[in-house]
Amino acid sequence: MDANYGGKIFMPPSALDEISQLEVVYPLLFKLQNDEEESSSGTKLRTHCGVLEFTAEEGRVYLPQWMMDTLRLSPGSAVEVINVALLHGSLVKLQPQSVDFLDISDHRAVLENALRRFSALTVGDMITIEYNNHEYKLNVLETQPSPSAINIVETDLSVDFAPPIGYVEPTAQSGPGSQASNSSSMANINQPTSSMAKDIRQKEDAAKGEAASLRFQAFRGAGVRLSSGADKPSSVRSYASSTADNNEKQSQDISPDDETPVPLDLPIGTLFFGYKLIPPPGSEPTDANDANEEDKFQGEGRVLRQRRKR
Repeated sequence: MDANYGGKIFMPPSALDEISQLEVVYPLLFKLQNDEEESSSGTKLRTHCGVLEFTAEEGRVYLPQWMMDTLRLSPGSAVEVINVALLHGSLVKLQPQSVDFLDISDHRAVLENALRRFSALTVGDMITIEYNNHEYKLNVLETQPSPSAINIVETDLSVDFAPPIGYVEPTAQSGPGSQASNSSSMANINQPTSSMAKDIRQKEDAAKGEAASLRFQAFRGAGVRLSSGADKPSSVRSYASSTADNNEKQSQDISPDDETPVPLDLPIGTLFFGYKLIPPPGSEPTDANDANEEDKFQGEGRVLRQRRKR
């Protein structure tokens, strides 16, 4: 995981020793503030982040590049790090900085994977995510329930989109379809209302529909009724007649030598141990064989040890 595409920083081990002695709220969240620079509204530049590892050199912290750009920091600049507790977020509104963001087929999956690297989002942040070897910059416009910053660790977060920079709104078509669109918008009032978000949802629905069409679906063939009746379609009658003709032709072509064995049909509970052996013609025993059979075991026995007379 590249730390440049996340919202977590590296801190020195001494910071962990100091934090462990304090009563802090987990997960650990920090406010980073640049006291030397101010925003256009006159406030100090600040953002919020989590901690990735306590492996930095003493007296140093390592920040992602987008975070340094947001705070207008250069390597070696001083930054103030303050431990804070933020409310769990419920909604964030993002604005892509390029129309290339619309080329992503599944925005939901990409954002779910990208936002796992962030612990907090601050209004005014220009975060950077990476997908398919391409960087996308997103500006955080709004957060709820807190209007300034939210905690996004282990929370259900709804994402809304503002039109990206350079995006051109499609022309609206007046007619009967406009009334239907108004009724559908009332039904989906809790959904994001920007046309850019609608385009994203349409692309996601199209991708899901294409995947569903490629998926195997059982029992899609047409059925044929075998029972006879006056209302039977002509196609069924022709199918049945052709089947009967084929069966009759096959039965005429089969010779007696090619007949298949008749399946054994026994009552329930009956055991079958084989048919009675019937020798083939020409294998009956001859008279000589009968005489040999009769002469067997007709000799006399002899004792080798004579009995003593008493």
